[in-house]
Amino acid sequence: MKRPKKGQDMGYSTVLLDEALETKKKAQENLRLQLLEKLIRALDALSTMLPFKKAYIFGSITKPFGFSERSDIDVGFVGLQDDHFFRAMSFLSANLGVDVDIIQLETHRLGEKIKREGTIWKKKELRS
Repeated sequence: MKRPKKGQDMGYSTVLLDEALETKKKAQENLRLQLLEKLIRALDALSTMLPFKKAYIFGSITKPFGFSERSDIDVGFVGLQDDHFFRAMSFLSANLGVDVDIIQLETHRLGEKIKREGTIWKKKELRS
């Protein structure tokens, strides 16, 4: 038996399911945008506590409709010292309420790619 093509009448309505999926999709996108704003504020606060040169936000948090409640947040740092690594990660995770993975871009194999494709965070006073 052939399966109906998408959008073909299958003998039942999927309106409620479609609405529920759309509602969930919008809620996940709102969560992504809220967390992105919180992340920027948290990076601002972190920069007053720990020295680092730059931060790059990458991964699903930067992709519209790519983030879900199971996603984590990925941040790459330039100039973050080894002895500040876990403090930075725990500070961001605690402030955002989600897992945050951080990397030091100088030594990471994907550092250059993340710098090219990620979203750069700048200190508040340097933003235009």
